[in-house]
Amino acid sequence: MKNIELLANFELNKIADGEKLKDVKKVFDGTRRQITSVVLRGGEMLSKHKVVEPITVFCLAGSGTFRAGKDLEEEQKLVAGTLLTLEGGIEHEVVAEPEIHILATKFKEA
Repeated sequence: MKNIELLANFELNKIADGEKLKDVKKVFDGTRRQITSVVLRGGEMLSKHKVVEPITVFCLAGSGTFRAGKDLEEEQKLVAGTLLTLEGGIEHEVVAEPEIHILATKFKEA
């Protein structure tokens, strides 16, 4: 039985080369959690949205701003090494300043 599954090796503090302004890829989609890699370039944003489940957001590289709340009234600056958590059902958005790479983990019910 294999217990460890290597998902990816990310280069920290470096935004991978690419053409897309917004590059969103599922890294893992299991029964209890989903991990998504998001690269935003050129000031691009993940516009206001919400998910039912709680999430964590970990900034791997670059910088930006994470906003949350009904009117996006709360904000947290994101730089490499920033880790935040957000309860489910709360509206949020991410804006690259000017580029950012984050990992978002969604925790699902079994």
